[in-house]
Amino acid sequence: MAKMIPTNPDDFNDSYGESEVFKALQDGLPNDYTVFHSFRWNRKTPFKRVEWGEADFTIFHPLFGILVIEVKSGDITLEKGKWYYKQTKKHEQTPMKDPMEQASRTKFFLVDLLRETLPDQQSCWVDVAVWFPLLNDRDNLSNMPQTYNTKTVLMEWALQNPKQAIENAYGFYNSKNLTNLTKQSAQLVMDTLAPEFRAVQSLSSVYSEQEHTFFRLTNEQNGLLDYLDEQPTAVIQGSAGTGKTLLAVEKAKRLSQDGRVLFLCFNRFLVDELQNNNKVYKDLITFSNLPIFVKSSTKILGAPDDDSITLYLYDAMDNWQYKHIVIDEGQDFNEEHLELLSAIAKEQKGSFYVFYDEKQLIQRKKIPDCLQNAECRLVLRRNCRNTRKIAMTSGSSIGLEPVLWEKVPEGKIPELHILPTAEEFILKLADLISKYVSGGIPSHQIKILTAKTEEKSVLSGKTKIGKHKITSTRNQEDVLFTTIRKFKGLEATVIILIDVNSYAFASPETRNLIYVGTSRAKHFLDILAIADDNELSVMAETITGRKITGSARARQIAATLKVKLSGNK
Repeated sequence: MAKMIPTNPDDFNDSYGESEVFKALQDGLPNDYTVFHSFRWNRKTPFKRVEWGEADFTIFHPLFGILVIEVKSGDITLEKGKWYYKQTKKHEQTPMKDPMEQASRTKFFLVDLLRETLPDQQSCWVDVAVWFPLLNDRDNLSNMPQTYNTKTVLMEWALQNPKQAIENAYGFYNSKNLTNLTKQSAQLVMDTLAPEFRAVQSLSSVYSEQEHTFFRLTNEQNGLLDYLDEQPTAVIQGSAGTGKTLLAVEKAKRLSQDGRVLFLCFNRFLVDELQNNNKVYKDLITFSNLPIFVKSSTKILGAPDDDSITLYLYDAMDNWQYKHIVIDEGQDFNEEHLELLSAIAKEQKGSFYVFYDEKQLIQRKKIPDCLQNAECRLVLRRNCRNTRKIAMTSGSSIGLEPVLWEKVPEGKIPELHILPTAEEFILKLADLISKYVSGGIPSHQIKILTAKTEEKSVLSGKTKIGKHKITSTRNQEDVLFTTIRKFKGLEATVIILIDVNSYAFASPETRNLIYVGTSRAKHFLDILAIADDNELSVMAETITGRKITGSARARQIAATLKVKLSGNK
């Protein structure tokens, strides 16, 4: 089996043919071959411009050198010197560049790169081939340019005989006699190629590019802000990632020009985040959750219960210091409290806004009637926080098809890791954290969220995973470990969701919790499950809704959750 880099590509640019070629090369070439998929490169031209290029497959063998392969799926035609292809899912012909010329751009880049890298008297031949995996008629070659030879144009047959096809191409170029590499020089070629690949695929560069692409207020949100200027009372519903908290904070800032604002949410971590990020408004906007606000206002001992909060709000009018009230995470508030706060804002001739997501109902049994029956009820629809792949995975747990912002980054496919024991789980978790940290992601941007309580989690009592410290209190140094419930309303560059088992998908309430947890991830998402053979069967049936046996269980779980399967199962 050939060494493939990467071993499990996230996707194949929606190319069925490309995925088939990947599997053929992986299974059909021996282990002395190394195959780079989607090899990307760039260099400065003599005119100081940056030239970019990509090869579908770049094959290296220490005896034969390098073969750059351009793959083209679908129907291929050449008319009057112009190339066209027609994808299987589409009917119209699309112009394309000469595939051999496309491969040659990477060839010349590699020739220059290796000329500068290899020692004198050492050489590595580089040449090109084209693969049409969905064409089976060799007569097509008769209409192709002279540069297209039967040995360098691979077709459908090569999927079944990849080793013979690749050796034919190497033989056509007589590359074995033109390649002269010692063992050390062959390793130097690998060391030269691999960084070129990793530099483009590094996690930090993926994160930076996606972060630059995201912008936080879409036209939809800006329009809603303007509309609220004319509407003093409103309820705004939006699914995870639609920017509810961002919009709520922006509205609170605008309202603060016309009087003090009380901004209430349920999650204590979110309160801390909002306070830290908006210190310049600390005299104009009070960020709090309702129990803490009532406790600080009454000086009572202990956390007030719902009845104590109700009594306080009934009598609060005499000493109330705020004109406007903005509430985030409204689905988690007691209905009577919402109605009393609305009455207080109305008495103060101020504004009252509640932002909520009915799918994130994890603290109470039902959505308050006052939210569902509000006179002015607006809806945010477009997800503008998660990558497309993460949004699809997040919605899959509750059967939600996300409405995505048209410019949302595609992102990497979330990974599902199924481990048979707690010991292997810990090793995998340590590897994941190391992967992200070595890829340029700071430790404090990595959050581990448990679907259970901290006490019942497999990480209960642990302060270190491998060489990485974990903490249950947020700081700017360590990996945070907390519950999904505590992290609701927040987001992170990397989310690693743990303690995911069959119970996590057993009811609408627990599925909502998974939806909340996965939707916290902006750029990267991993889901870890500990499952022996029996638990894997129960998980598969619970998640997919049907009994599945054998090796298909893990694959069907991954397909249902729209994730890439990794791990040992």
